[in-house]
Amino acid sequence: MTGKAMFWFIMMFLPFVLYVDFWQWDTVNPIVFGWMPWHVFYQVLLNILMVVIFAGFCKYHWPKNPFND
Repeated sequence: MTGKAMFWFIMMFLPFVLYVDFWQWDTVNPIVFGWMPWHVFYQVLLNILMVVIFAGFCKYHWPKNPFND
């Protein structure tokens, strides 16, 4: 596996592993923005992070136009 492929593998795998939060499911406090439990806000942040990582992958690693070869 090349260094570039290993970098993108880690960038995609790490948020996936962090997404499973076993430590927050039994708690409601603290509340974020006055209505959202912390563990839900944590999931939203990880989803935004994953979108940013995938956008970077598409911009820098995806083929430019595979049909013009």
